[in-house]
Formats: sequence, structure tokens, C-alpha cells
Amino acid sequence: MNDRADNLPILSLWGRMLVALQGDITDDVAARLSDEVLARIHRSGTQGLVVDITGTWMIDSHLCSVLTTLAKAARLMGTPTIISGMSPESAQSLQTMGIELKSVRTALTVEQALEELGVDVRVDNSGASRERKRRKRAVHDDKVGHEGSHDAKKDGP
Repeated sequence: MNDRADNLPILSLWGRMLVALQGDITDDVAARLSDEVLARIHRSGTQGLVVDITGTWMIDSHLCSVLTTLAKAARLMGTPTIISGMSPESAQSLQTMGIELKSVRTALTVEQALEELGVDVRVDNSGASRERKRRKRAVHDDKVGHEGSHDAKKDGP
């Protein structure tokens, strides 16, 4: 496997697998990617699969077929699949061509897909959180500073 399938990121996050497709996905890469994802699902018993297509240049009928087959195979292995990141242009093109991602769940973003798979990640951007971190650092720095001066007194005259 010396082509793009080696370079496509397959990440584990909170017991779920994230596959971020990027660029032009050839038929060969799509097939090998499916084999690799299913093998990893089998080894890890992942609780959900997100295939993010935000970075793809084009979604054609073959890639849709591969993604649908991957989702069905993963579901047979007990792993629900959600495809995220469909662009408006890709959605319109697929609709115009009459191509459907049958029985495949979709989400606008990776975050929404992970939430649908039961991941509850909360990001606290409030000032209170930053203030707690600042105080923790100050206490740590103060302890380090006192320890250093204490050691200097021991070694002194």
C-alpha cells in the first residue's frame, strides 16, 4: 500500500473512529480504505464510525457506493456509521444524478456526527475556566519559586 490509502487519517476518538477523506479519492484507494477501516473495526470494536468528506474534491457514484457498502458492513459488525461534511455542491450533484446514500446517516459536521454517536464533549470557553487555569499556574509557579529559595537557604552560609 504505497499510495494515498497509507496517508488518509484514521483516528480513534473516545471509542469512535474518524476517517477524514481528502482530495481526490480514486476507486483503488476507496476499496483499500474500506478494507482497512473494517479490519480496524474488527480489531478495536469501535462504538461508531464517522467518515468525514469535507476535504474531498468530488463525490461520484462510485464513491457513494463504496461509502454505502462500508456503512452497511460496519453496521453488520455492530458499528453505526455517519457521513459528515457533505458540501451543498456535492449534495446537489448527487441529487441531480439521482444518487442516494441509502440507509446511511449523515451530519453536517464531525462534531454533530460524534454527538449522534453518543460523544459528549464540552468545551468551556468562559472566562471562569481561563481564570482557574491562570490561578493554578500562579500557585504552581509560587510553589516552585518558594522551593527554590528554601533550597538556597539550606546551601547558604
